[in-house]
Amino acid sequence: MLLDRMETNRKVYFFPVNKVTIQDLYDWACKDNDYRGAVVNRTMVKVKNQSSPRLSRSPSRKSSLRTGSLVKVNEQDVALFRYGDIVYAISEHCPHAGGPLHIGDIEEVPGNSLCVRCPYHGWKFDLKTGKCCHPKSRADMSAIVYPVRVDPESGELAVGFDEFSPFYFNSSNF
Repeated sequence: MLLDRMETNRKVYFFPVNKVTIQDLYDWACKDNDYRGAVVNRTMVKVKNQSSPRLSRSPSRKSSLRTGSLVKVNEQDVALFRYGDIVYAISEHCPHAGGPLHIGDIEEVPGNSLCVRCPYHGWKFDLKTGKCCHPKSRADMSAIVYPVRVDPESGELAVGFDEFSPFYFNSSNF
């Protein structure tokens, strides 16, 4: 865990992402990526009282599947997306209906913004700000986004949070 001060002068605690590096993430900026031959395993999982297909990668071709990556950091489910050398982190659960954002598509929208499209109802959320891009009538809704650090040498990732999860302070965990 690393402590840092962001431009806003707030404290941000960075937690390492275990077993996922930038090289493991699908690069949405690379138009030449061929994902058609990837092996995809589908299982059903419960997400906020809804069944949802979860995609898991074949171990031998993990960076070729065209999805984000679901990780647990600071006891939070986080969806990671790579676009070139930038990694974005957003809350896994769509604020509209709890859909799994890590299996959503990334779309470029006017103004050079990148949005993730929820696979449930097509709502889109800006990966930098978390603001709802579609439907326009719900611009008041937003997803939680997190800052990400990428180690330039190892490619290891760390996701930033404003606070530690309350889980760490539960007396039954000691």
